[in-house]
Amino acid sequence: MRKRPAAAFAAALLLAVAAGLVRPAAEAGAATVLTFADEDRSSELTGHVVHQRYQFNTPTTVTYDRDTITGNPAAARVYVADMGNHVIRVFDLNGKQIGRLDDADTQLAPDSPASSVPQITAPLGIYFLSKSEAVDDRLAGLYINDVGVHKLHFFRTDPSNPDRFYYVTSFGQEGHGGGADLKLPRNMTVTPDGLLYVSDEFNHRIKGFRIDPDTWTATLVTTVGSQGGPIIPGTDKDYGTDSTHYDDYAGEPLKRDGFRIPQGMTYWRTPDGSRTYLYVADNGNNRVKIFEVAASGTLTLVDILGRFTRNGTADHLKRPRGVRVDVNGNLYVADTYGGRIIRFPNLGTNTAKYRTSLSADAAASWVYGRLGIHQVEMRTPATALTEDEAFQLPNDVVPVETPSGARYTENIWSWGVYYPGARVLLVSDTGNHRIKKCWEHPTQNTILRCSVSAGVGGVTAHEFWGHPRTLAGQLHAVGGMDLLPGQGSDPDTLLVSDTPNTVIYRYGLDGSYKGKFTGGSISYGVTGLSVYPVSGSHHVGVLVAADATLPYPYTGDSSLRIYNRAGGSVNVFNLTTRTSGASKISYTGGNFPVAIDIVPEGGSYGVFISTSGNRLYRFTLSGSSLTLNWVTGGPDPSKGSDSGSTWNLGPNFYGEGAAGTFDQIQDVTAGGGRVYAVDRRNQRIQVFNASTGAYIAKIGKGGGTYDHPASITPDEFFLPHGVRLDGGLLVGDGFNMIVRDYDDPTGLTPDSSGRLPVTMRGYWVDPHLGTRKGGLFATQHVLRAGPYVFVDSLISNRITRIS
Repeated sequence: MRKRPAAAFAAALLLAVAAGLVRPAAEAGAATVLTFADEDRSSELTGHVVHQRYQFNTPTTVTYDRDTITGNPAAARVYVADMGNHVIRVFDLNGKQIGRLDDADTQLAPDSPASSVPQITAPLGIYFLSKSEAVDDRLAGLYINDVGVHKLHFFRTDPSNPDRFYYVTSFGQEGHGGGADLKLPRNMTVTPDGLLYVSDEFNHRIKGFRIDPDTWTATLVTTVGSQGGPIIPGTDKDYGTDSTHYDDYAGEPLKRDGFRIPQGMTYWRTPDGSRTYLYVADNGNNRVKIFEVAASGTLTLVDILGRFTRNGTADHLKRPRGVRVDVNGNLYVADTYGGRIIRFPNLGTNTAKYRTSLSADAAASWVYGRLGIHQVEMRTPATALTEDEAFQLPNDVVPVETPSGARYTENIWSWGVYYPGARVLLVSDTGNHRIKKCWEHPTQNTILRCSVSAGVGGVTAHEFWGHPRTLAGQLHAVGGMDLLPGQGSDPDTLLVSDTPNTVIYRYGLDGSYKGKFTGGSISYGVTGLSVYPVSGSHHVGVLVAADATLPYPYTGDSSLRIYNRAGGSVNVFNLTTRTSGASKISYTGGNFPVAIDIVPEGGSYGVFISTSGNRLYRFTLSGSSLTLNWVTGGPDPSKGSDSGSTWNLGPNFYGEGAAGTFDQIQDVTAGGGRVYAVDRRNQRIQVFNASTGAYIAKIGKGGGTYDHPASITPDEFFLPHGVRLDGGLLVGDGFNMIVRDYDDPTGLTPDSSGRLPVTMRGYWVDPHLGTRKGGLFATQHVLRAGPYVFVDSLISNRITRIS
């Protein structure tokens, strides 16, 4: 086993396992927590244009007060859930920040039944009901889904001050039962007459409440989806008993009633006021469900949209998150995994109709966008000219309208052509930490363009809202993390690879930024890294997805670069030329390197690499040679895939894959003659023989894609990511939002169920803190260093040190 930092910890900081259940963090006392790489850097941005003087940290949802859309962009109020910063930001339509809802807002509304204003811990979804919409003015204001506490908060705004808010009340509580029980409420919408609908994501259902403004209570009026029973897949692809189109859902109860990860919501009231419809993005089932809302608040399913056509070619929604409609009922969808936004025209009058018949698919007016990481796009000449099309996990697409329902328009130039009266859409480009404007052609069903970076298409400044996360020491998305032990006068240093910024940052154990490792960028797409001892010092192995430094004709191949501890180059190995066939490691082939662990083996080193093609590789590094020994893993064909531009769900997509296969392989760690690899969406860690690649066992119960435990138990993960072997076993347990600590599994043999019977010591930290200090949202790479545990958070974009 390679040398690791000491594994001794203060027992009071580790949560105990008692009677098979882990106690809540609050019972054990809070660990001392330090966070860094996510500091507020707005003071460095004062000289920028107004829409670049601040930064978002995972902006999830956009909403606006339509009563402020008067034609003067400076008078508008747009609200953005800046989840990683646990604040709601307020903007005008020029992108200027004019206010924010944060901890300084402690004012109670005169009619509030509360005695104090709650902190906002993780605002994942927000919705604004304007006074011109509301039947009762008291209902008008800003509604917030706080997934950190599983509650919905309601604030009123001040007409004269966009920076002032008045707290009214909260609804909901954590739980899996009826009534007000919610588990990760994702998005919501509020109808004019006070019906509040919420997507109860982790309970795989939606709930409807009627708000009483006289008592500020919420009464449950309907629940659709799982109600304490099994989670219902209800997939809509062309296999099994599913329909060719969507005309027979009434005869398919699973398809009709099931939700899997319901998310975006919106309502539409017909122009004549006779009907109200509710739209729900059924994210895990890759479809949008449409209900008609009765006066009582109950719901009747009227249609399901999943497969559609674009220019006559069949396509399918890929994990939709956001849904909105305009005054005419035209439907706008943020299609997350497709990296695109889509418009479906409403074919009806005073009714919602998107298909010409029950045996037809919906036809999109336009589909715009593609998956693209902004920090890479804005630097690459090959993609700069189409950077306006690049989205990374778009979460919401919002057509901006005036109180009368007319579309708000702006005059723009698009690729050298002037367009007066282009209709405005706002898109939360979540993975790129920005809000983009998009402009529809004033008379045709096309998108002219979306906001771009400086220098693209003749634009002189960044058009999007929010400064890119490119400031020194600031993280956009972490690809790997390891400890470079101190030597001589050099102290221990944390190395963190920030993949979109193509750089490795150095931090002291106190969180202080120490500059770039190697002194500059590592292009393109630096992913995993591993520190290993050599000749009384240390080297660092770095994975590069598409290495721009390799000579022609190998430029852009995937590589393993070796650096000395000072950041000087020692060697470069082309991984693409060292592999072949279906196992070729290649960015262009969709099988780029993800994570790495390098461990001493006598006079040589074992090099273990995971790749995006769900494969695990072992190489031997000896001197200046790198030799491939074995490849194992791969996807389970019965599961299929929901990633990339193809769409190939298998009949076992929601099940646990066969042993030895992977569904989104992540971190690897090795020692004691074994390799441990995280199988994220199969929710297990798989163990292999380090010499032969033979499968040994799994750690964890395992489970189908997106299934999550009702509580934190020792053997049930929820989308785990990180793993580290160091005398014990650390696991970054993704959306359980904790770091788990297990006894050393070395030498354990599988039990009758094929699992290694590892003992969990406990976990860090309180999973209810959301994006607050002490919260991990969500947990990724993990390591120990002296008396500390370090972990990076996917949505908080920071490092948390637990002492």
